[in-house]
Amino acid sequence: MQTEKMNQTIQLSDGRTLGYAAFGDEHGEPVFYFTGGNSSRFEGEWFEQAATKKKIRLIVPDRPGFGISTFQPNRQLLDWPNDVLALANALSIDSFSIFGLSGGGPHVLATLYQMPQRIKKAAVISGTASPDMADKFKGMWPPVKLIFATAKSMPFINRFLLKQMASFYSNEEQMLKRMKQALPLPDVELIDQNPDIIRIFAKASKESHRNGIEGDAWEWHLYVNDWGFKVSDIQREIRLWYGRYDQQVPIGMGRYFAQVLPNASLIEVENGGHFSTINNYIEDIFDYLTSK
Repeated sequence: MQTEKMNQTIQLSDGRTLGYAAFGDEHGEPVFYFTGGNSSRFEGEWFEQAATKKKIRLIVPDRPGFGISTFQPNRQLLDWPNDVLALANALSIDSFSIFGLSGGGPHVLATLYQMPQRIKKAAVISGTASPDMADKFKGMWPPVKLIFATAKSMPFINRFLLKQMASFYSNEEQMLKRMKQALPLPDVELIDQNPDIIRIFAKASKESHRNGIEGDAWEWHLYVNDWGFKVSDIQREIRLWYGRYDQQVPIGMGRYFAQVLPNASLIEVENGGHFSTINNYIEDIFDYLTSK
């Protein structure tokens, strides 16, 4: 991958820098990918081959405070669509599709809510549910549940935990060993077949914290507090992919979104975990995002 494609930036109207990476076919159908939490634009490398095969111009921006994007004090979820719009305009892209993983899910929904006229298709894969969901943490892996809980009521402890997580994620060998012990079978099988999944994730996570954890800590705050819009007000069609074995974003979150989003369709992936759902089904996701 060419370094210049991985480290591109634009200047926003408020003086901030927005960083992004580009993958796939530069003349292809434009698709924006919103990464999971604790991650960065490098995560798009997961989909380089699929984007090229499907003739997709895949654009992966760093959210504020992650990677090479400037931190934005007091950012709200509904501020993100403005950054996406600025990037699309800078790249002379009129309309485009969007999808996001995990913590990128709320950002997909905010963008679809804020500027539906610019979006062709949208998808959420294993996306975090809004705070008004009942029994939100049922089936969730306890360490992830703890980070959610402290983000809401104990920010200092939350920051400590995020620092520990950042250190863990940046150590590729340690993470590979520990994740194979803790992740569900579909994710372990994926990692066994393709260890680059962890290598890329470790690199993306390390890059996300290059300037500290300010962006990370603020984003967890966003997940657990009022999103500033009602998910049920999103009228556009959206497709959801959630894995039955996912312990980081349990299947119940997908079922919740399928109930409250007026025009959502949910695909429950029988053999899906948190990493395996998006990586094993990326070609299906791309086919949907570029369908007429």
